[in-house]
Amino acid sequence: MKSVALIFLVFVLYLPTVAQAPVGEGNSLAEVRDKHSVLLVVFKSRVLDAGDREQSIIEDVLKADPQPKGRNRWVYSQLAAKLNKYIRKYKSLSAARELSEADYVIFFNVVEFRNILNTFYPYGELFVIVKGSPETLKPPHVVWKARKVLIAEDAIGDLIKDLKALRGET
Repeated sequence: MKSVALIFLVFVLYLPTVAQAPVGEGNSLAEVRDKHSVLLVVFKSRVLDAGDREQSIIEDVLKADPQPKGRNRWVYSQLAAKLNKYIRKYKSLSAARELSEADYVIFFNVVEFRNILNTFYPYGELFVIVKGSPETLKPPHVVWKARKVLIAEDAIGDLIKDLKALRGET
């Protein structure tokens, strides 16, 4: 009887807190539903501040050159190929050449290159950053982040899957 009362007490105390959890936190691409111009940026971030990491990454991305350099050019071409395939099929995105043209930024932070069976794979984190709006006093912020450090093609695949689900594309 005591165990039933304990279980009932846990449900009574736990369920109201779950119901009151804020909606929209975490990975939400809802802000980019009606935005179509995207800039792809690839570089190795040198973020050392673990406390306010997202803000540091946003600052680096906004100052970065959109044209990749060195090994990052190869990573950029892999990501761009998958994005271009999505663009050609669904026509719901367009590529921007400069930050000023873009509605939002897809940023791949190269963490490392792993050699698996004599093939190099770029590992990193993928972020979707919505540009701020001075009119509404809204600063730039991260709206989507890959769930973990992934191979570049897997990370962009997850993003495309989420974009398809958001926009009702099959």
